[in-house]
Amino acid sequence: MTQDEALANETEAVLRAADEAIARQDWAAARRHVARGLEAIGDRYVSPAAIDSTGTALAAAAHEAGQGREPDAVTLQRDVLHSRIVQLRAKAKVAAPSSSSP
Repeated sequence: MTQDEALANETEAVLRAADEAIARQDWAAARRHVARGLEAIGDRYVSPAAIDSTGTALAAAAHEAGQGREPDAVTLQRDVLHSRIVQLRAKAKVAAPSSSSP
């Protein structure tokens, strides 16, 4: 398992915790989980082969939070975290050596 795959696994656990908090409508806890996940991934998800608009979504989330719409802000942030995990997994898959290589 690569470091990126391990990071994706760890961050998915954080995402599940955020989803549980969202289901309880505990927006403060969900926000903390998502922030922890985004911080953990940092820019490791970035790939030159991908188009990434997650920064724009985070700006929209900040706007929603500023307008007092915490559920919308947290949901946008959660979606960004999910997208970055998917991108990290794709990057790890491309970077991983093929098992059929000599």
